Parts: sequence; C-alpha cells; structure tokens
Amino acid sequence: MSGFKFQRMGQIMEPEPGNLWEIEGVLNPAAVRGPNGETYLFPRLATRGNYSRIRKNTHYEI
Repeated sequence: MSGFKFQRMGQIMEPEPGNLWEIEGVLNPAAVRGPNGETYLFPRLATRGNYSRIRKNTHYEI
C-alpha cells in the first residue's frame, strides 16, 4: 500500500452548453502551477466525431 488515500470531491470542469468544441466532453485536465503561483488547467476538449483540442484555463476557483 502506498499510504495515500483517495477521496472524490466532485467535478472541476464540465462542457459548456452550446459550445461546439466541447460537445462530446471536457476530459482529462492536466494541472500545473506557474512561476507566478497561478494554477493552469489544460483540459482536452472533444468535439463531434471525437476530434480533440487542448485548451489552457487560468481564471477559475479551485
């Protein structure tokens, strides 16, 4: 056992209604903290036909 405990706290992102770039989901966000102390999320956006793009998000509360 690693000694870590996992507790699911809820969703941090969800598709924006009407946004065609997110119509099939907002998935697998990576997170990093920048040198300025701000947290950046890089979610995968899935559009129709499962075409994906990566977006950088910076303005939100965690």
